[in-house]
Amino acid sequence: MKQISNVAGVLSLAIILVCSGSAPLRAQEPERLAAAARDDNRNAPTRLAPTPAAARTRKRLVPVRVTDTAEGSRVTLASDASLDDYSAYLEGRRFYVLIPKADPAPVSSTSGEIKGRGFTAARIERRTGDVLLSFELQAGATPRVSQKFNRLEINFNAQDTAAQQVAAPAATAAQEGDPQAQLRQLLRRVEDLEGQVRELKANSVAAASVQPPTAAPPAAVATAPTATEAAAQEEEQAIIGGQEHESHTSGPSLQIQGFADVNFRASNGRGTTNAFSLGQLDLFITSQLSEKFSVVSELIMEAKRDNSFEFEIHRLLLRYAMNDYLNLSAGRFHTGIGYYNTAFHHGSYFATAANRPFLFTFEGQGGVLPLHNVGVSATGRIPSGSLGLRYIAEVGNGRSARSAPDRAVQTAFDENNGKSYNLGLIARPDWLPGLQTGFSFYHDRLTPTAAPNVDQRIMAAHVVFQSPRYEWLNEALFIRHKPQGAGGLATYTPGFYTQFARRFGKAQPYLRYQYVNAAARDLLLRDIGRRNGPSFGLRYDLTNYAAFKAQYDHTERRSLSALDELILQLAFTF
Repeated sequence: MKQISNVAGVLSLAIILVCSGSAPLRAQEPERLAAAARDDNRNAPTRLAPTPAAARTRKRLVPVRVTDTAEGSRVTLASDASLDDYSAYLEGRRFYVLIPKADPAPVSSTSGEIKGRGFTAARIERRTGDVLLSFELQAGATPRVSQKFNRLEINFNAQDTAAQQVAAPAATAAQEGDPQAQLRQLLRRVEDLEGQVRELKANSVAAASVQPPTAAPPAAVATAPTATEAAAQEEEQAIIGGQEHESHTSGPSLQIQGFADVNFRASNGRGTTNAFSLGQLDLFITSQLSEKFSVVSELIMEAKRDNSFEFEIHRLLLRYAMNDYLNLSAGRFHTGIGYYNTAFHHGSYFATAANRPFLFTFEGQGGVLPLHNVGVSATGRIPSGSLGLRYIAEVGNGRSARSAPDRAVQTAFDENNGKSYNLGLIARPDWLPGLQTGFSFYHDRLTPTAAPNVDQRIMAAHVVFQSPRYEWLNEALFIRHKPQGAGGLATYTPGFYTQFARRFGKAQPYLRYQYVNAAARDLLLRDIGRRNGPSFGLRYDLTNYAAFKAQYDHTERRSLSALDELILQLAFTF
């Protein structure tokens, strides 16, 4: 305990210094627009229609990356879900990319702006639950969007701008009667025209599918466009048409996003020592098979307490997105119990805290819930107007009652012929972006060794709110176990947690309190007992792709001494 006190003292001093030093920093995330009017309720210029949607889950975007290219610059976005429902459009000199049902990530500039060749005054905004990126195009620059499942690339061609700048002195010299200058200008013009012809040919197929709507009659008689203006309009339309999604005729393209963490832990638990440790190496793999079929997988490599490594497929799903109202999946998935399990998967980088709430600890680490399942699921929207209702329906093998905790997920064999099922209802009202409420009911029949079969029912409810500055997570559940047979008495295990966080620039302090109380006569959960206590910590974003977390946990335990633990973590994505 003395060792924990010394480390905790050093940690407290470090947190005070970091908080005091980060006061003048501005928030990385931009101001989000609240309750903006929908696009279809106002007169808007021509835009591309959104493409058919894949699974309409809420997407979490990793920070935007800007890189230079030979032609100009490239803006890259990545997410933990498919981005094939984006739409792009042009209004005057400003280019927009809309990503529905997404949460933005911080950008590298403290002013919330992005800079690159070919565009200026770029912004990331939140409007009615969606993410809107906008770019002020430089003169002569042209944008093009390409999408590969969970990755979106916006390429800006700034060569036209440079050509105009080089051509200006040549044109002046030509006007002065310099024959060599005139020849150079003509050759440069021929090269530019050849490049434009090649680009127009490459985009002719996509441009043919985008037809401009019939313009409304003007109030006054307008002058007919000249041949030069008409050609410019046709070229602009061809460029915008080039933003259609890439064809999948060449076969699937595998996309990999990596997540990992490195930890230092110290506690007063009996038989434990303080140690550095590798966390999970999470390879998030996606592939778009066709317009409606896609694959999602999560491969986890993790160091065990005996210093050996363990490899496991935590998610592997074939998804079919029929429409917004029906999306089917088959394989191994995270059970839709509550909020945390499907909002924060295995990448610690996305989560605010250094560890998961005890209720949502994974099975292999002694968790109480069946957080993984193998089977089929259906999700989708429910026509409900501004309420934003969504449903979840899952059927699978359920959790083992005979195997060791690290083999609790019945991936290839089911202990009985019964199947678990989970039904959930979620509301994301449009009138308060960031708010989500939900309820779920899970049922299974467990068959432990040398004991009566157990009827398991889990009821969970959650209310969460997330914004650029605030995070408030609240979940509660009841686990009911009733042994079958005469005289079998049901046991109830209640549990809840609440977590609040506030962002100050790059720093995000947070506080969490959690509670679970398993009955001593519960055959399956009696080793859990009662656990409750607070956790407080600080997350500090070192870069857009790496974060430092410091967390202190205090846990009271029934019939056992209190447990104190210090966690220092570096979480990153790559």
